[in-house]
Amino acid sequence: MSVTTEDIFKMSNFKLHLTLEEAETEFSCLMAKIDPAEYNSFLTFIKKHWILPDLARGFNTIGLEKFKLSTEDFDSKEYILDDPVAILNSIAQDIKERIPFDATLPSENIISPKSGENSDCDPKITLHVDEFLYTDDDVDELVEAGKLNRYFCQSCGSKNVKPFIYISHSMSKDGLYHIFNNMLPALEGKTVLDVGSRLGAVLYGAYVYTDARKIIGVEMNEEFCKLQSDIIRKYEMDKRVEIMHNKIEDTEDVVRTSDVVILNNVFEFYLSEAAQIKIWNFLRSNIKKGALIVTQPRIETTFSQLDTGIQVDSWVRPIQSNASTSEDFQFFASDKNDVNSTFTEIACYEVL
Repeated sequence: MSVTTEDIFKMSNFKLHLTLEEAETEFSCLMAKIDPAEYNSFLTFIKKHWILPDLARGFNTIGLEKFKLSTEDFDSKEYILDDPVAILNSIAQDIKERIPFDATLPSENIISPKSGENSDCDPKITLHVDEFLYTDDDVDELVEAGKLNRYFCQSCGSKNVKPFIYISHSMSKDGLYHIFNNMLPALEGKTVLDVGSRLGAVLYGAYVYTDARKIIGVEMNEEFCKLQSDIIRKYEMDKRVEIMHNKIEDTEDVVRTSDVVILNNVFEFYLSEAAQIKIWNFLRSNIKKGALIVTQPRIETTFSQLDTGIQVDSWVRPIQSNASTSEDFQFFASDKNDVNSTFTEIACYEVL
């Protein structure tokens, strides 16, 4: 039997004004009574009816008139600062205003891969569209507005066209939700390291979605370090988030003490194959036993093109995602038509 919000408000013992402590206690008692097999469905119900779509727009106005309340009784700024999706969207907008449309900087040295899945990324037919800054819907709108092209003409004036190759050096917001809610365990008291943090997307995702004690980004580009530092200060994340302007191979102590190491398309477009092999062996030697490694693409995919000399199955073991196609994720994902295949190249491993 479905219980509506109106039914809840009609309950005779309904107390309108609970303190936060009272609400947390009542919620904990309620969760203790629920069959564990129903936890996810219940949390999905909460998200669907109490967070989205009404709260995503600022407030849940259901039933407010019954108690003569208005949205003025709530602090919209405080709400936004407590909502992970709103925070990430706000950060993305701030970053858009500070960097070029393609999210690349003149100070970067981007190298077109000579082998592997991205060897077709010829600069002449490749467009950088940052997935943290622009969702698929954003891209569609940009194309419709004539600000972005999907196709190029192979012979001017003809119908002989091919699609541009879109690449991103950042994790999408859906990807961040997936990693920190579906792939990784609770991170309270843990240290998360993002190698090549660039715009800082993984750092912001780790901050809003986890209770990690320390979140560290190592980035060798000074301009990106400044950008990340500015964002972290603006959103008051500096108690848990730290930016290091350095090469990863020069941060041995940080690598050795990290509980989670995230590698998102981190080396292929920036380093020679010889340099990549050197860094992978550095990581192999320094990431501690029991640590988790999250990579995109999969380590197996990367090593199929690099002669690292590392035996994958003697270094790490794959960890299965908790709920890559869960109802929760399908509800939040921006691309609901391709939930099953969106993150096939994001993988999690435990170091043996």
